[in-house]
Amino acid sequence: MKALEKVKDLDLIQLIRDFGERGEKAWELLRENRVKRYTFKPSGRTVWIVVGREGDHLIYPAVGYCGCDDFYFSVMEGKALVCQHLIAQRLAERLGWFDTVEESDELFDVLMNDWRFLKIENASGKSSEVRTAVELKR
Repeated sequence: MKALEKVKDLDLIQLIRDFGERGEKAWELLRENRVKRYTFKPSGRTVWIVVGREGDHLIYPAVGYCGCDDFYFSVMEGKALVCQHLIAQRLAERLGWFDTVEESDELFDVLMNDWRFLKIENASGKSSEVRTAVELKR
């Protein structure tokens, strides 16, 4: 695999040094092929998704946004620079190590509506859906 050749040059120790546990988790996501680039036809629209433990996370690489809880509660509050999903997406894109999924434009709105929600679990274990920060700005 072409991506594996590039990984030899990747300094994983530096990745972990720079990002700590988030860097390690990002590497796991990459190794487990959890980074997906959806391309919608015929428009050519592209959407990045990282499949996490809690579900699919919508990534906006151009603005450094992820739809995960860690981004919402840690990155947005200044406790962390990035989440593991953003790190994984950037590594995947740079290495060319991601799954490509092609879908028709007819499914774009359906999938985006699903990806735009955060699932928040309260202390009692009950979960609810809230719109992501990106969706709230609309």
